[in-house]
Amino acid sequence: MPIEGFDYKAFAVDLAKQALEVLQQPDSNAAPSNLSPQDKKNIIETVRKFCLMSGEALSNDPQIKFNAEQASLVTQFIGEWTFHKSIDLINGKIPPQNREPILQVLAANIFQTAKLALIKKMPQDTLITLIENKVKQVYAEELQKLVKKGVLNQQQFQVAVNTSNLNQMVQKAEEANNSNAPQPQENTGILSNEKKVLKLAALAIVLKKLPSDKIDDILKSLDSKDVQHVINYMKMPDIEDKIDRQVILKSIEEIKQVLPKSDRIDIPKLLKKYSKLIQSTPIDVLSEIALNERENVKDFILKSGTNAQENFSPFVIQSLVNIVEEKINDYKKEIYKI
Repeated sequence: MPIEGFDYKAFAVDLAKQALEVLQQPDSNAAPSNLSPQDKKNIIETVRKFCLMSGEALSNDPQIKFNAEQASLVTQFIGEWTFHKSIDLINGKIPPQNREPILQVLAANIFQTAKLALIKKMPQDTLITLIENKVKQVYAEELQKLVKKGVLNQQQFQVAVNTSNLNQMVQKAEEANNSNAPQPQENTGILSNEKKVLKLAALAIVLKKLPSDKIDDILKSLDSKDVQHVINYMKMPDIEDKIDRQVILKSIEEIKQVLPKSDRIDIPKLLKKYSKLIQSTPIDVLSEIALNERENVKDFILKSGTNAQENFSPFVIQSLVNIVEEKINDYKKEIYKI
């Protein structure tokens, strides 16, 4: 039975498009520069194909009662890990004919693990840990099978199993920040530039200290394309050691506006102010902001927060208002060169 609000075909294409945008960035820390055109083509197609298969399986399973957000989360897990492990297989010098079979096994295990965890309503941090452990376990097992077949020797196995594009990306981002390297303009691809990476990593460090319900509320307030990045960083047990403390504090200061300042939020007053802001903003600007958002978030942006209290918690409303206001202000700065 189709899942309301979950267009798995469009979602798979969107995730593949994000992968393409990242791979085309000349200075991206998300992917190595040594990838060949054929490597990039294979990664993009594999991300699209696996996400399409995941979305279709979720939509056609009569036993699953997932909503659009849950289905998107499972599919995005597969898209993100397929992207990273595709690069790891290339950097690990795994023969091309052995790469997709390994990715297929990984995707199947991620799918089953995430699906069962959501069915059992496991906390977000438990789900993250399960996926991380499953990926590490299955990836090592599949590489070990190649050793037994004589495709890899033990030294090649050690290099391949310890290769991590995700870890390297975070380390490069930190190095770039510490050396005051120029920051490219931010984007919303499958992995962003160094400045945004640090913000999301810092947010992940904060979220790791919060209870599951608070984590879910904050994740719901983020751009849908950023949620999986934060989840990936949260599952890295040593991420606090990979980023300088001062960098973390600076990044946290920059994201404070999307965190709750108080347990008591005057929602009517907040929505009244928000409504005035929306009504004074050109519709084409609002449409651009809402373009890639979920349906209920699109309605929040385009309909001045109508029915917001029925769809979101007070904290999420506050976060959405802050995010939309920030994007509108960025637009004004660009137009008027403030």
